[in-house]
Amino acid sequence: MSPPIAIPIGPPASAKYDPLGLPLSPDQGGGLGSGAVASPFATLVVPVREQRAVSATWCLPVADFDTWLACKPQVALSQLLTARADGSLLSLLKREGLGTAIEVGVEEQTRSFAVVTASLALTEAGLAAWPTAMGHLFSYLRLCREKGVPSHVFDDAKALAQLGFRYAEPSQPQAFVTATAASMPLYRPAAWLSGPSLLEGAGGPPTLRQLLGGMTPRAAMVEVCAKEVAPKAPLSEQIYGTRYGRQPIEGEVAAWEAAPLLPELSLPRPNPFIPKRLAIKAPQTLPRKEGVPSPTPSLLPAADGARVHFLADRTFGRPRAFAYFLWRSPEFYTSARTAVTAELFAGMLAEVLQEATYEAAQAGLVAASGVSSDAFTVQLGGYDERLPALATLVASTVRSFEPTQAAFERKVDILRRQLRDAERRQPISLAGYRRGLALQPARFSNEQLAAAAGEVSLSDVAAMQEGVLREAQLEAFVAGNLRENEAAEMVRGVRAALPAAPLAAERLPIRRLRRLPPGGATRQFLAGNPEEPNGALEMYLQVGPDEGDDWLHLLLLSQMIDKAVYAELRTKQQLGYIVQCGSTEADGVRGLVFIVQSSVQPPPELEARLEAFLRLFRGTLLLTSDEELDTYRESLAAQMQDVDQRADGQASRLWAEVATRRYDFGRPWRSSKRMRRVTRDGLIGFYDKYIAAGGAGRCRLSTHVFSQRSPPKGPLRDDPLPDAFFPPTADGFGVDWAADRAVV
Repeated sequence: MSPPIAIPIGPPASAKYDPLGLPLSPDQGGGLGSGAVASPFATLVVPVREQRAVSATWCLPVADFDTWLACKPQVALSQLLTARADGSLLSLLKREGLGTAIEVGVEEQTRSFAVVTASLALTEAGLAAWPTAMGHLFSYLRLCREKGVPSHVFDDAKALAQLGFRYAEPSQPQAFVTATAASMPLYRPAAWLSGPSLLEGAGGPPTLRQLLGGMTPRAAMVEVCAKEVAPKAPLSEQIYGTRYGRQPIEGEVAAWEAAPLLPELSLPRPNPFIPKRLAIKAPQTLPRKEGVPSPTPSLLPAADGARVHFLADRTFGRPRAFAYFLWRSPEFYTSARTAVTAELFAGMLAEVLQEATYEAAQAGLVAASGVSSDAFTVQLGGYDERLPALATLVASTVRSFEPTQAAFERKVDILRRQLRDAERRQPISLAGYRRGLALQPARFSNEQLAAAAGEVSLSDVAAMQEGVLREAQLEAFVAGNLRENEAAEMVRGVRAALPAAPLAAERLPIRRLRRLPPGGATRQFLAGNPEEPNGALEMYLQVGPDEGDDWLHLLLLSQMIDKAVYAELRTKQQLGYIVQCGSTEADGVRGLVFIVQSSVQPPPELEARLEAFLRLFRGTLLLTSDEELDTYRESLAAQMQDVDQRADGQASRLWAEVATRRYDFGRPWRSSKRMRRVTRDGLIGFYDKYIAAGGAGRCRLSTHVFSQRSPPKGPLRDDPLPDAFFPPTADGFGVDWAADRAVV
């Protein structure tokens, strides 16, 4: 690390406080101390996970802490350095194939100093040329210093902060109290709520100028973090054993100081997406009431078999709207190579949209796109005034953006590192991944995807873009502060920008989940990380699709068992820090999952201990008092209907019903009522059938992940599973869920 030169500390922010010195002194290993250093160096750090990054950290004086709190200069600084629009630092790094992301943050804040870090995520080429990437950072900082930050940067930031505070969604009580308590020592009582959110006063420009004045190459601590630096990292950090080394960078620092302004870099323009019209369009006649179901969407007319759902906000009174689009198509997962191509296409599109929609994102609008095994999705949200224009922009970009070789190589590199990292996850995560492969045979393994990543070319991505969604089934949901005609017009604009012919019903993608037979099967694996000391057990008990009260029994039992199994296996037997029980769902099929991660016992012994616990738990059920059982029921019933507290949460919940083709919009309230009627006899009957060893409906899949340090003595088990599958999830469109008591 290159410690900064001496930075004078300004006067105290208040007469009640003495100025603090810089955190470390030079004799403490070259940290953030005061005092010039003759030979600057970079610290080379070897991370545990796949990562490539270079960062610069400065310890900067805070002359007036109260002014800092009011104007929050770090907000404008972050917006400048993390901008994604044309002319930004990140745009240049991506165009040259050097970087993929930028993060800026205040690591530590006191009344006398602030520790500020700018971190650049690098590509493989960027790691080899990290001084060039850092040179671009220092060139942009110099541009800000010499040209001056435009006043509209502060004006826009103030306006958006004011909008965000005025139309903030309600937060959870505990989170609200915690956040407010943290601000109380810093702000006067009248500003306890507004102070942390608003940007106030005229101190922004001079305070930011002071920060930028201290963010020079010679004042920076430089750190390079990547596995590739291991040969140059002979030292070990004393607490965690992290390997690191030091590299002199006097020549690099001199070059950064003399670096010219780059013509590709420019300061941001005024944001055209900041909303001006904020009127609430529908009467707020449906206030939220506890226990009363929320309104449900209506179906708008649409051609070519598309389904368009709409719900005007009459509850929350916010000038925001949300739009979701889903095109079902079988073209994204026909092979491992196709799956990788789709992932790269989606990643490259997302990167283009990040730049194209950056100003919209700064103005409170959100745009996201992605692919899954059976669909392409677009999700939009934010202030409603400019949402239709954003929707059309995103849809038109899908087929019009130009896939470049540099972007392709970045995404392939990221995907390969993600796949390598996936094999080094915690054993419990690997167990869940292996269970997914066993139950969903159409799913491709990390090994298959990694092999395909080595075969895919840019021409494959271009070909997918050319033919993407030529045939698809469209489903959309629009909600919030929009009129019905505005919602319909938005959908028409998206369909015109991204036309798709109707998809024949027989070509709709079908996801199948394996049906486990009564009894049990065990599969065993070795952890991918040779340094991992833990092994893990995951025991999955498959129940089946929603039928009768099975889902309610499963949910209630999972709550009761989780507390008891933790007390027995974690607290009493001390098997490991991770002991959990919970319900799970995949493709409409429910199940109960137990996980135990341990360095004390191998997975087979963990399973034996778990089975012993389950044999005794039936007695616990019998002895559970009526009062305790009622407490569990009431708690879950209350949780079920504690939904739709916020406009975005309501839209997300309703969209989940649409995306899964269930359309059971009143499910939370009906399930809550039925949970209160669950009986002890029904609960014990469910336990005896599905959970207890020997139960007629017990279908077990156990996954063992062994530490490489303690492998099993014999060969790894790989019990076969039958080729039997649950029927595909039925289309619930048109079902009268209120009258159908067979499904919860």
